Amino acid sequence: IRGESNMLMIGDPGTAKSQILRYVATLAPRALYTSGKGTSAAGLTVAVLRDSDTGEFTLEAGALVLADRGICCIDEIDKMRKEDRSSIHEALEQRTVSVAKAGIVATLNARCSIIAAANPKFGRYITSRSAAENINLPVTILSRFDLIWIVRDEPKTESDQIKAQHILRLHTAGVAEKEPPIDKDLLRKYISYAKLNSHPRLGEEAAKRLEEFYLEMRKAGEASDSPIAITARQLESLIRLTESHARMALRNEASIEDAEAAISLLKESLRQVGIDPETGKIDIDVVMVGTSSSTRSKIETLMDIISELEAENQNKAVPMEKIIEKAAEFGMKRDFVERNIERMRQDGMLFQPRAGFIKKT
Repeated sequence: IRGESNMLMIGDPGTAKSQILRYVATLAPRALYTSGKGTSAAGLTVAVLRDSDTGEFTLEAGALVLADRGICCIDEIDKMRKEDRSSIHEALEQRTVSVAKAGIVATLNARCSIIAAANPKFGRYITSRSAAENINLPVTILSRFDLIWIVRDEPKTESDQIKAQHILRLHTAGVAEKEPPIDKDLLRKYISYAKLNSHPRLGEEAAKRLEEFYLEMRKAGEASDSPIAITARQLESLIRLTESHARMALRNEASIEDAEAAISLLKESLRQVGIDPETGKIDIDVVMVGTSSSTRSKIETLMDIISELEAENQNKAVPMEKIIEKAAEFGMKRDFVERNIERMRQDGMLFQPRAGFIKKT
């Protein structure tokens, strides 16, 4: 089980995601900051370069390798090219970076925590849609983050006033910047000391509490029509978060209080991104697969409708309007039908022989 946690922030524009990442990069004893727009696969993992004098090939470490035993902050991860983004799959889970180029075959350590930030696909987060529909990232990457936070820009007088006063204070002559509760240098030293000297393991009580929570969440999905609320991957996340909470207090054994803190964090993260908008229940498939179990069931029904209409039409293409009309009898809205038919067209399950007509491949 990997020992480092990964975190993803999805937020509306202007919610200080980049500022948080930049601050973390200056606060952690070993950290690197990079932005998705100007980052390539080689820049993140490892590059193979030819020496100008000898003509031999050498390896040049990328951000993830340089941040080994530290933190790598990736801003605007959704703006990266698909080919470059796929290079971090291995680093997110196995904590290594493999290369096989120009006769060089090597595996480098990338044992770093990854903190990433991204903007919602539609500019702002739409609560009526699932997290996977709001986030412009493949589920293979989403599922490898221990915690996913939604940072929404909601007008609130009290918090807006605090933000406005802080920003204005920074630009007002003769007004000193407000001191943080803990001095930055002291906090950096404390984090460094904790990483070097505290190596907590789960205590019996903490392990028992995590087991109870895991089994309780799994039991809710035992019925055939119930969504799966949690998987073994989330249990591993809970172990990492529990040990991290104990390390913050310089303890060598994680207690039940640490387990409760980890459970609270995971519950809040699942509440934000793991809720099926249609049923209101926690469904981990929203993050792990990209569609909730209720949506999957409706898509299966939609495919059955198309097959049925094709059979009635002597295996010819079916008018789109006829599919929408038939789907309405099963409680499916026009927007849902059009959106999922378009998605299935992109996946190659359906095709459009001519405008306004759909046929199965």
